Amino acid sequence: MKKEELIALGITEEQAAKVLEINGKDIEHAKSVKDTEISKLTTERDDLKGRLTTAEDTLKKFGDKTPEQIQQEIQTYQDQAKNAQADFDKKILQRDQKDWLKAKLDEYGVTSPFARNALVSEAMSEDSGLKWKDNAFFGFDDFMKSAKEKDKGLYQTAEEKEAAEKAAALEKGAARFTGSAGDGGKGKGEKYTPPKIF
Repeated sequence: MKKEELIALGITEEQAAKVLEINGKDIEHAKSVKDTEISKLTTERDDLKGRLTTAEDTLKKFGDKTPEQIQQEIQTYQDQAKNAQADFDKKILQRDQKDWLKAKLDEYGVTSPFARNALVSEAMSEDSGLKWKDNAFFGFDDFMKSAKEKDKGLYQTAEEKEAAEKAAALEKGAARFTGSAGDGGKGKGEKYTPPKIF
């Protein structure tokens, strides 16, 4: 409505201006509310369109598959994931066992790379008689005693180490003769003449 139309209805000019002012604010408020609602509806519409597209793409992947076929595929993927986890766990276990065995072979003093590899392979085989429990092979000391019986030079026992150390100490302290007794230790092949005592 215009100001003149309101005056024609019998209200004063000031009242007509006031009505138009109030009406304008209401119109602006209504327009603001309307814009907010439109924005919300647009966002909601776009979200629903996105969901619909995702659902359609997912259904296209299934194609003409029956629910049983879909369930079978799901089971196949679950089995593959389970097998991959089991394989990973087995590799981690084998790594831990090899590390433990290498540390024990270091303790025993087994230095030959060939012997070390053979012992690790034999210890990890199922027919070795060793049991892996609490991050250790139970029965490993007996296993090493058996290996020592087969190869006496495989490693030194504590008693053998002690005997070798004593022998080395005795050899170090023993007297050594470098020349023949006839040359007075000179080693030149000259005849020894004893000193004269007066």
